[in-house]
Amino acid sequence: MSLRTLVPWRRGLVRSREADPFTALQNEINRAFEGFFDGGDLSGMPAAMAGLNPKLDLSETDQELHLTVELPGLTEKDVEVELLDDAIKVHGEKKDERESKDHNFHRTERSFGMFERILPLPKPIKREGVTATFKNGVLNVVMPKAVPAVTSHKVAVQGG
Repeated sequence: MSLRTLVPWRRGLVRSREADPFTALQNEINRAFEGFFDGGDLSGMPAAMAGLNPKLDLSETDQELHLTVELPGLTEKDVEVELLDDAIKVHGEKKDERESKDHNFHRTERSFGMFERILPLPKPIKREGVTATFKNGVLNVVMPKAVPAVTSHKVAVQGG
């Protein structure tokens, strides 16, 4: 048995890489996983596979930490913010409100369901001063930084 009997070949046909069935399969696999592993978490996953994974920014000034979370299609009633020991948790639910009884969907990319993001905080905060506002699908949380307790203590120096 020769290699020619295993590989389909037609006289006069110039084989390209795309005509190779293994290359075609590899291209399909690459397309399926395109963007899947970018960023090391679900953020690079295609929207149809990722579910609801809101994007966020965490920044700081001299006085405060600022968290901004994009939550399109939600209201302030759909979102909860919880302060943990050294992190902040934002969770909620986006409900599917589409009328589907008379619709045959050809494509669905919108995500619905519960979500939760837990973000470690880089600095201690004053819990009693934290504020959260929600406007136009954007959650803004302002967290005042805790002022470290500065205490001085003199240590007696003894001679040797």
